[in-house]
Amino acid sequence: MPRRFLPVIAACAAALLAAGCSSRTPQPAAAAPTVTVTQTITATPTPTSTPVAIPTSAIPTPTASSAPTPSPARTPLGSVALTEWHDGDATNKCVNVMTVYENRSDTAVISITQKFQTLYTPKHADGEYPDDADGPVKTLTQDAGIAPYGTRTLYWQVCAPELASKQNPVTPDGTDSFMSEIGAQPRTTAWDWAQ
Repeated sequence: MPRRFLPVIAACAAALLAAGCSSRTPQPAAAAPTVTVTQTITATPTPTSTPVAIPTSAIPTPTASSAPTPSPARTPLGSVALTEWHDGDATNKCVNVMTVYENRSDTAVISITQKFQTLYTPKHADGEYPDDADGPVKTLTQDAGIAPYGTRTLYWQVCAPELASKQNPVTPDGTDSFMSEIGAQPRTTAWDWAQ
C-alpha cells in the first residue's frame, strides 16, 4: 500500500526535490523576514540616601503662658543730694562724719554709698603748721531708708589706720591736738533705689 503524505508536506517535498535537481547554480535564498523587537524599559529610581531618624528631645517644650507679661521696671525720676556734712570726734586713725541727704525723687532710696577723702597733718616740728595732706579714699555703704522727697541724716565712721604713723603724737598738754587727728571730706555719692 503506497504511503500517503499530507498534501502540504507533499508539496514541500516536491519543491525541495525540484530545487536540488534542477541545476548547480545556487538559487538565491528567500529573504528572511525582518523582525523588529521593541523593548520598553522603565527606570526605577533608587534612593540616593538612607532615611535618618531624627532624635527627639525628652525635654518638654514650654507652652505659652496665659499670664500677662510683666511691664518693664519704671526708671525712677530725680536724684539724691548731699546737702550738709560735718567732721565730728576724731583720732589719728578714725573720724566720725555726719551727713544729711535729700531724696529729690519719687522713689525711695534703700542704701547710700559714700566716698570720703581722708586728710591728715604730716609730721612737723614744734611751732610749724603744715597744710593737710591727702590720705587714701575710703568707700563706705549703709542702709538709708529715705522716703520719696524725704531727708535723712546718716553717721559714718571713716578709718585710715595707716595714717597714724605719718602724724605727730598728741602732746601731753593737748596743745594743738587737732593736728594729730585725721579728717574726711565727702566726695562722690551713689545710691540704690527701692524696687
